[in-house]
Amino acid sequence: MPDERPRPKYGELAPEGWQWTPPAPPAGSDVPVPSGESTGRPAARPADAEPRSADPRATGTSTDGRYGGPAAPYSGAPRPYSPAPHGRDGLTGTAAGQRPVRVGDVAFTALILFIGVLFSASMLPALFDFNTVLAQAAALQGYGTYTASAAASTAGVIAGVVTIILQLGSIVVCVRRIAVRRLAFPFALIFGVATFLAWVVAISFAFFNDPSFAQQLMTRPTP
Repeated sequence: MPDERPRPKYGELAPEGWQWTPPAPPAGSDVPVPSGESTGRPAARPADAEPRSADPRATGTSTDGRYGGPAAPYSGAPRPYSPAPHGRDGLTGTAAGQRPVRVGDVAFTALILFIGVLFSASMLPALFDFNTVLAQAAALQGYGTYTASAAASTAGVIAGVVTIILQLGSIVVCVRRIAVRRLAFPFALIFGVATFLAWVVAISFAFFNDPSFAQQLMTRPTP
């Protein structure tokens, strides 16, 4: 006796006991009827087929084989950390692979550069008028008379140019290293020491370039 109950519509549940029966192929056609469809029940599994497991961890594979690729093996381990979008670290907010800002290094470097620029600015006028300044210094210290010379004036000009170059180089190098977040204060110290040595060499050359003044320095009695 055919089942006269209404068939369920899309989205509805079938009434209890209802089974779908596929339509029979036309008479004389060679369309095979798959096993299990004539009765409305699924086909029986082969005896040698592997039993299915409800838990994908039992077989060591994942059911998430999206985009046509093979399913990834299930390891049970947590996923590795990946950076946040736009190449920024989600924990620190800095760009991925970039060093954090050294606040102490930036502050110490800025202090050294400020002191170097301050001393250089006060020293440059003396270096470009070297003979006059050296004569005044010798008179104030009681070292006798200093004789001006062209060599001493040239040494002062050279020391002034070297001072400008070293100070500009110090600022450029330190700013570039701070921009890439690398240690900068040692370079500020190196440029500062080099500038001071340039002053000492220029002053020593100017004083000892005057033989009479150098003799006065060597023979002056100590108090």
